[in-house]
Amino acid sequence: MKQLLPLEGKCSIAPLSARRARHLACVGAALAAAVLPVASAAPASATTREAHVSYIQRDGWGNIKYDVRFNGTVRSDGPTRYVIQGDLDAYCHDSTITGQSISLGYGPSKNGWQYKSYWCTDAPVKINIEGNRSSGDSVDLIVGATSGVFNSYSYGSKQTFDIGTD
Repeated sequence: MKQLLPLEGKCSIAPLSARRARHLACVGAALAAAVLPVASAAPASATTREAHVSYIQRDGWGNIKYDVRFNGTVRSDGPTRYVIQGDLDAYCHDSTITGQSISLGYGPSKNGWQYKSYWCTDAPVKINIEGNRSSGDSVDLIVGATSGVFNSYSYGSKQTFDIGTD
């Protein structure tokens, strides 16, 4: 005689072999439901990062002399490319003898810097930069102005953006 055991759900009793088959079917369905969405989803390693980078210099009384800001995004454009888009804006005080410049420094973290510089009077400037990087490398940004000695550039803090890959 076959052994009968209670089952949860609609059936109260079923043969042991039927219970095993049903249990295996349920486990298989649960695994398939958990695995299929992951297997069919697009890779989620690439991200678009908001980028807010700034440089502020104040005089001895706390008044702002320079305020340079980049507001935009940094994103992956495949595993070895990146895109930087946004606005470079600035305030530069007007009590200097020479014209003042602002600069956006950028580049892959494992490589050197590149710079885009503009006259402060041209700000705000639309930025659209495309570049190459090592596979999966992050991107660094920094902004500054000719606020140093003899009109040399001074910069704020470097910010790193991990954008992953596509």
